[in-house]
Formats: sequence, C-alpha cells, structure tokens
Amino acid sequence: MYNWFLFAHIASVAGFLLAHGASAAMSFRLRAEKTTDGIRSLTELSKQTSGIMYAFIALIVISGVLLGLQGRWFGRGWIWAAIVALILAIGAMSALGGRFNAVRGAVGLPAWDRRGKMTTAAPGSPEEIRRAVEAAPVGVITVIGVAALALLLWLMILKPF
Repeated sequence: MYNWFLFAHIASVAGFLLAHGASAAMSFRLRAEKTTDGIRSLTELSKQTSGIMYAFIALIVISGVLLGLQGRWFGRGWIWAAIVALILAIGAMSALGGRFNAVRGAVGLPAWDRRGKMTTAAPGSPEEIRRAVEAAPVGVITVIGVAALALLLWLMILKPF
C-alpha cells in the first residue's frame, strides 16, 4: 500500500506544479504586459487555476500523512521539518500572493477588499494598474517557492534526521 500512497503523493505534487505553473507564468509575464485587457486575461487565468492548485495541495497533505503513517515516519525529525516548511511556504506565498489580488481589482475583476469581502470595481487608470503590477512581489515569491520545493525534496528523499 505504501507504494500506492507514494505514487499518489508524487502525482499530486506533479499536478500541483502544473496547476501552479499558470500563476508562476502569469507573474513573470505580468510586468511586460502593456494593455489592461492583457493584464486582466493573465490574472483571470491564474485565478481559474487556483482551485485546481488547492485541490492538489489537499491531496499532497492527505497522501503525505498516509505515507507518514504507513512508513512510521512521524517519529523522525525530517517529516516534522517538512510539515513546518510546507506550512511556512504556503503562508508566506499566500500572504505575498495576495498582492496579485490588487492587480485583479485594478483591472476591474472581482477581488478581496481590506475587510475580506469580495468586490468588483471599475477598472482603475493605467497608472493605478501599473502601480499594482509593479507592487506584485514576483522575485521574492519565486525564491520562496523554489527554496521550499528544494528543501522539501531534500528532506523527503534523503531523510537526513
């Protein structure tokens, strides 16, 4: 059964990376996009793949817990370090990724306001849209994601402690 859980875990990671790739590609292309319609299309595509991405995160967690139980890994430090790394990465990337919400709002798409309510406003001026795009933390969020993925792979493959 362990091998099936391992297969599900690795397949879920692959699915997550594919779904999340749309958001990553959007973030890299966003600053080069000059038109409001282009920015709107990029952010809408990213938003549409988010649900799929979160479903794969749930599958990663479920299959990871099952692997941990089957392999009796919960007595080892590496699995707890991996859990903490995953939680910190998701938290940091969600907090920073929220700045892309401002871009969605600036181009007139539904976006969360400061009170946590979904609202839709008229598109902002080209200057407001450009400011929102420039404030999106592309480099930092990329470094966090790549570092977290590398750390998680190291922990799970080498099981160092």
